[in-house]
Order: sequence, then structure tokens, then C-alpha cells
Amino acid sequence: MDVAHGVVLDGRYRIEDVVGQGGMATVYRAHDEVLGRDVAVKLFPPTPDSDEVLRHQAEIRVLSQMNHPGLVALHDAGSAYAGGPLQQTYIVMELVPGPTLADLLATGPLAARHTARIGRQLAEAIATVHAADVVHRDIKPANILLVERASAIREDPDAALTTGPIVKLADFGIARFADGARLTMTGTTLGTATYLSPEQATGAGAGPATDVYALGLVLLECLTGRKAFTGTVAEVAAARLTTDPPIPADVDPGWAALLRGMTAREPSARLTMVEAARQLGALGGGTGEPGTEQAVLLAPAGPAGAPVVDPNRTGAMPAPTGAPLTGAMPTGAMQTGAMPTGA
Repeated sequence: MDVAHGVVLDGRYRIEDVVGQGGMATVYRAHDEVLGRDVAVKLFPPTPDSDEVLRHQAEIRVLSQMNHPGLVALHDAGSAYAGGPLQQTYIVMELVPGPTLADLLATGPLAARHTARIGRQLAEAIATVHAADVVHRDIKPANILLVERASAIREDPDAALTTGPIVKLADFGIARFADGARLTMTGTTLGTATYLSPEQATGAGAGPATDVYALGLVLLECLTGRKAFTGTVAEVAAARLTTDPPIPADVDPGWAALLRGMTAREPSARLTMVEAARQLGALGGGTGEPGTEQAVLLAPAGPAGAPVVDPNRTGAMPAPTGAPLTGAMPTGAMQTGAMPTGA
């Protein structure tokens, strides 16, 4: 039995169900007794390791600098007893309804226009992260949360116009400050192997171009329904040092140029995230300038009855529906490929 269930952290956050779990943290649905709202609480295990404590504090510092509708919002953070003998660090964030992009891709690839709209929102959000001198370093479908309206599941994709972002980026647990300050243990390379950049695969420094490469792989997967690199951790890490992601011949030339620009093996040859956002806006039918695209509903190019998600960019958040997913997936949850440098 989970000892944290029912515990009230700092007299305010009542711990309820587990919504995500990994080797480095557990994420709970919780209720804020002061404001009367449900939140996500990321609870780290107690540790005597000072490096781990510093890493927890660094994640809080990263989140505190972020402010964008496409990023999961930080509400609070602290340290408290959670049913055990030692205090534990916790982070309180917004609770985001809807599935992950990984869940949606399990139903099949997305239409190019819908991929462009998702990609543009992500690129604009990540550009904000980069402007704060932070690199996410773990862009992947499982860390991308889809905001879903209760009625969207049964609606015709062209039926209604609504407002609100369709995606939110989560999990800054292995982020890195662009000034070189590490949030991870010395001598390790963290990130999901499938989406590692060439520089991450070699243990070299990660910069904003690292996130551009990973987002390029995510967009390619959205279009094709297949991961660009598969195999063992060592195989997928080694492959990108000598191989460019395969772009099918039937991909639109504009998309092919964008994807090549995002996944160039040399970081300096890649597009910036701002440039990627502008091109994605144009591919999605907008002008490429922020806030100019028209609202539609997102429907995956998969089986009938697959989830439909609201892709609009601004305005009120949609009403929650279904089982919520936390805005902060626990570091290491649904994640593979964290490996020692040189593995």
C-alpha cells in the first residue's frame, strides 16, 4: 500500500491516486485544500544524496522561470513528511486532462495539417524555454500532453470552433541550463534513446539544437506513425551518428525540407526553434506569425473513434474529461535509454 495516500503535505495538499511512476519520482493526483482544486504533486523519494537534492532543487528553479500556455504551470514546491520517516521534496503543478501524444500515436499517424499545428505549438513553447537559457533534453511523445474537451471525443472534426492550447510540454526533470550547469549526475547521459540527438549520443554538451532535433523526430513519427530509430539503446544511439532519419519519398517537399533542417547531424546546421515554429505555421495553413491560425479540432488519421483533441491556441482552457494525466510525468516514467556516457 502506498504510504503517501491520504497524507496532507504541509497541511494543504491531500495526496490521492498515483497517476505516474518512475525510478526517480512518483506523481499523484492531489487536492489543494486551500484553493479547492485538483493538482498534480510530483513527490521525490527521500534521499541522503546531496547531488539528488540539488537536482530536485534545480528542476524547481527551471519550472519557476517558465511561463507559457504550452508549458505545464508550477504552483508550489516544498519539503514535507509524506508517510515515511524522512522529509521528501515535492513539486505542485497543474493537472492536465487528456492523453499523451504517445497515446494518440498508438492509434496511427496524424494528418500533416494536424501535425503542423501540434508542432507549431510545441516549437513556440520550447522557444520560450530556450529564451530562458534552458534546454529540455527529453522531448518525446510521452512528455507531450494533449488538452482535451469533454465533448470533443464524439464531435465531427470540422464541427465546432473552440479555444485553448492543444498541447503542453511536461517533465523538466533532466533539463539543463544553457550556461552549462548540470541538473543530472556527472558522467551520465539522460534522455530517451529513441529521441536522443547525435551530440547526446556521444555525451557532448546539449544546447537548444538538441531539442530541435528531438522535436524533428517527434514530428516525423507523427507523419509516418513510425519511430525513426529502433533497436537496442546502443543501436539507436549509434545509428544517428552515421545515419539521417529516413524521410519517406511521399512526404510533401515543404515537410521534407523542414525535417531535414531540424534533424541535421551537425547542431549548427539545424534550424532554430523559432524558425521551425514559423515554418510549421506556414505548413499548417497559417501565415507563420504567432496567433494567426484558425481554430479547428484535431482528428488523428487512425481508426474511427480515436480521440479527437481541440487544437486551438489561445483562450480559456477546455473542461477536463476522462482520467487526468499530470503535467509533470515523473522523471524516468515511461522512459528508456538513460545510459552512462560511452555505453
